Amino acid sequence: MTTMKHQSRKGLKFAIYTRYSSEMQNELSLEAQEEQCRRAIAQRNGKVISAFSDGARSGWSLEREGFHDLCKAAEAGKFDAVMFWKFDRLARHHDQAVMIKMLLRHEYGLKLFCVEGFSEDEDNSPYTAMMEQMLAIFSAFYSQNLSSETKRGKYQRASKGEFNGSIPPLGYELVKISEATPERPAGLYIILRIAAIIRRAFKRYATGKYSVLDIARWLNQQREIQKLRQGLPPIGKETVRDMLQNRVYTGRVPYAETVYGGSLGERKQSSRNHRQWFEGKHQGFISDELFERCEQVRKSFLKGQRAPATLRTYLLKGRVYCLRCLRNKPEILVDKNFGKMGTVWMSHSSKAFYRCRAKHRGYQPCKQRSIPTKSVDSQVVQALHGIVIPADWERRIEEAVRGKVEHAEAFKRIAQAEVTMKRVDFSWEQGFLTAEKYVMKHNQLLDEINSLMPLDYDELVAAADLLEKFGTHWNACVDADDREKARQNLFGKIVDKVFVCDGHVTGITLKEPFRIILNGAHNMKQTGDGFVLTECLEGVHDIYSRQLAGKSRHNSAVKNLR
Repeated sequence: MTTMKHQSRKGLKFAIYTRYSSEMQNELSLEAQEEQCRRAIAQRNGKVISAFSDGARSGWSLEREGFHDLCKAAEAGKFDAVMFWKFDRLARHHDQAVMIKMLLRHEYGLKLFCVEGFSEDEDNSPYTAMMEQMLAIFSAFYSQNLSSETKRGKYQRASKGEFNGSIPPLGYELVKISEATPERPAGLYIILRIAAIIRRAFKRYATGKYSVLDIARWLNQQREIQKLRQGLPPIGKETVRDMLQNRVYTGRVPYAETVYGGSLGERKQSSRNHRQWFEGKHQGFISDELFERCEQVRKSFLKGQRAPATLRTYLLKGRVYCLRCLRNKPEILVDKNFGKMGTVWMSHSSKAFYRCRAKHRGYQPCKQRSIPTKSVDSQVVQALHGIVIPADWERRIEEAVRGKVEHAEAFKRIAQAEVTMKRVDFSWEQGFLTAEKYVMKHNQLLDEINSLMPLDYDELVAAADLLEKFGTHWNACVDADDREKARQNLFGKIVDKVFVCDGHVTGITLKEPFRIILNGAHNMKQTGDGFVLTECLEGVHDIYSRQLAGKSRHNSAVKNLR
């Protein structure tokens, strides 16, 4: 449909954005969308700079990581145009699509193109502008009609007592339509041993003597629960809170429409307070009387809650890890937040601390002592002040950028490496590789992929400036409107992870761009004389390498459980 004169677009730097709503919909896959976009860009003599995607994400919401990353890169001026398969990849709602296009075109100065459809940026003619708007309206009509039909179908299923969800509540097994038999129709079925534990949890909470955190800890101590959740994080208080308010356990099924807030639908709202409940076909194992007693206890707890605490800024929040926990991490466990320390404010001493959350999250208690946030912050500041970047850093950056292959060829080789990685994962899962060979091959492929990713010269120069003039940047934060927030953002640009043990910072991992600037030594380890740069942190990187094997073992374990 497009009639663009390709010569006029020669030299444009493109980003690609792909999205599909769910695996159940008849849409082009992300890979197929990207392939068509690359072909269209090649016809325009353009260059692909980046590709962003969102899999199984609704077009009615902007809670999409890939789209947010695209906006950040656009704000940094990394490309001139964006190619879509269709413009409905942006948003299903017409008003939202118009506002997003205005943001990308007028705020970021981007040209927008699509493989199938019309774009006013093709030739700036009134005809293409009109056709773009007309197709957007038709797409919005189709989407709204499809949404209405889907909602109607879900409502009818719920009114008939059929469960609409894809994940069964704890204590139930879900038989899907594709797995159903005449003897065992689709629906929820009680797992007797687990159901008995859940019923006991309800009864304990109904006494009013236990908090949701107490119930979570008790559940995690039960052998059947441990066996069921092998390789998964422990049950947390949020899970228990949802469980205690879930009337599915009483033999009912819910229906609730998905509601998004914000002018662009960027916030998905909870459906908890506007659910409709119907009598379900499945069997419940919590009586209405017990459920209502738990509701009364929950409301009494809410009345006794304190006023919201004062909001405080912690400079390294989300970046501090307990080395004691990481050294004892089970290989089969997949938990990206394992070892991450939380923050706590002690009002009696008016001090903030980083505290290991192992016990709080249901793991075995850790002997790591709480450490004052100011102590960790000052140790990291001291370490960053002491970094001396190599004198030839500019030459190294230029060589690294020039040494990259052309983007199209790089992405082709990245795709080949990812296919090889899938084969390696399959070989490991089938037992054809030892753990050592699997980790070695997996790390080699990851290194190859990282080496092929496009480099941004300006981004690397800015990173070098942060290290070389760290003291200047740190002191400049004093003049910011929010000094602590400014320093938190500064840390966020440099520091990836901080490892602490027995009250001391033992290691620091810097962000990936600093690997080139520091000639591969983008980690810092604590010695008697302070911090020194090193290519790897002893023990820490072994732990993260073992997680690769652990992830595949976890997948196999889940299959065995099923």
